[in-house]
Amino acid sequence: MKFFSCFFIFLLSFPSALFAHSAMDRFWGEVPVDMLISGDVLVVKTLTVPEGVTLTIDKGTVVRFEGSKDGINRIVVSGRLIAVGTSERPIMFIPKSPGSGPWYGIEFRGGTGRLEHCVFEGAAKGIRDPAGKAAVKDVSFK
Repeated sequence: MKFFSCFFIFLLSFPSALFAHSAMDRFWGEVPVDMLISGDVLVVKTLTVPEGVTLTIDKGTVVRFEGSKDGINRIVVSGRLIAVGTSERPIMFIPKSPGSGPWYGIEFRGGTGRLEHCVFEGAAKGIRDPAGKAAVKDVSFK
């Protein structure tokens, strides 16, 4: 019983220990539940949206990607991705910094999505959607 109490207190103190992403502005691994991200965030390793889960990216959000030697850092969507910006507040998908190295883009693997008013900079592939299940409107690539 003492172990359970200590473990429970640990989980309350450090909830990010259960999930693949941290409670701060850095994300990686599998998104465990429906989630909204906003502000200025950093994807440090591949972020996966599994089947049955929705990742929503708020308008005006800047999603930065840590570069990697092989350029595989990406968002993989098997669930649902909603990234709807506005012309005044687009969603930016950009490298962490100008010299941080390549990043892949967003890859749909059977998932669905809606991307509007988004800007992609420095992505090797941009958006890869072989099944054509993502609705893409007013998206630019630089």
